[in-house]
Amino acid sequence: MSKRHILGAAALASAVAASGAFAAGDPVAAVKADLAKLQTDVAGARATIVPDAQKLAADAAAAKGSTRAQARAAIKPDLVQLRSDVHAAGTFLRADRTQLKADLAAAKGVNGARKQLRPVVKSTQTAIKADRTAIKDALEQARQAVKDLRSSFTK
Repeated sequence: MSKRHILGAAALASAVAASGAFAAGDPVAAVKADLAKLQTDVAGARATIVPDAQKLAADAAAAKGSTRAQARAAIKPDLVQLRSDVHAAGTFLRADRTQLKADLAAAKGVNGARKQLRPVVKSTQTAIKADRTAIKDALEQARQAVKDLRSSFTK
């Protein structure tokens, strides 16, 4: 397990404990904590996945002109690392979304909760959208680089 995964697991455990404490007292505070955690985890996923995708794209571009076996050896470790990081990020984000949905359901019954949460939700959505776009673009560039590498062998 890499250092990132260990730190992420520790952060997840502390956030779950904190959100559990908030949920017992104030459902709106619990939702705000969940949104902050989700935003932090998406930013962490971006910080992990984008460099991995860029390294894969760079190694795939560098491997052009080599043999199939050499190219495979060059990009396979990058691909394994990228897949691992995407899977780990997906696990964290699914857990965050599940917790957020549960806390949102609890906050529905609170008077004024919608008004308090609206600006926080909007800002979180904006930040998450920017991070997801960056991740999507980096992954697309990596896919295209690998696709170009594959097509260079068929000539």
